[in-house]
Amino acid sequence: MRYIGSIVLAVLCAISAWAEDTERQTRRVVVDTVFNCSLERANAVIDTFVYQLQTDINALFDWAFLGTENQGDTKGKDAVAIVYTGNTYDEKTRTGILKFTVYVLGLAWFKNRELGSVYRDSVVNNTRFARLDITYSGSLLQNADGQFHTTAIDADRTNVHFELNVVLGRFFSAFVTNKTWNEVAVWRIKMMIENIKEYAETGKVEPKKSKQK
Repeated sequence: MRYIGSIVLAVLCAISAWAEDTERQTRRVVVDTVFNCSLERANAVIDTFVYQLQTDINALFDWAFLGTENQGDTKGKDAVAIVYTGNTYDEKTRTGILKFTVYVLGLAWFKNRELGSVYRDSVVNNTRFARLDITYSGSLLQNADGQFHTTAIDADRTNVHFELNVVLGRFFSAFVTNKTWNEVAVWRIKMMIENIKEYAETGKVEPKKSKQK
């Protein structure tokens, strides 16, 4: 059994994101960067990332989630922990179901829950739009999606726009503060994009010190 750190909460469209009030406003993280690689290479790495996100989260700790301080136990420093228990995936429709248990302050509050997702992509005016939508998550989320927009600058450089949009369910909207969302989720998302960029450019990711603010 593998414990999932806060990066997974955010990347899977913030299964355990945090909000300051009960209005459940949209939480957004936006990253704009340039990958020093071809458009084909950038898209292939992004597709690999999403595929592993839906099918084999553990594999992402070797590259995309490297340095995000994977949480080691349900009584660790974070108030919320997700225990990954398995998944199913349909290759034809690119839909996945993540199975997990949510621990709050070390206690199992949400047991044997499921998170559904679907991956779609399209090309409009030379820009590729790749989007992962959370289709259902019980009471944890009201709505969530993650998007990559890629456009070639030239043969060896690609503009990459990443956007994560999250609307929390009632429980998490009232549970922790907006400050906690920024401290726990945002820096991990930015490090994740740095790791994906590094892998696209070099084929590997070097361990780096946490950049938590």
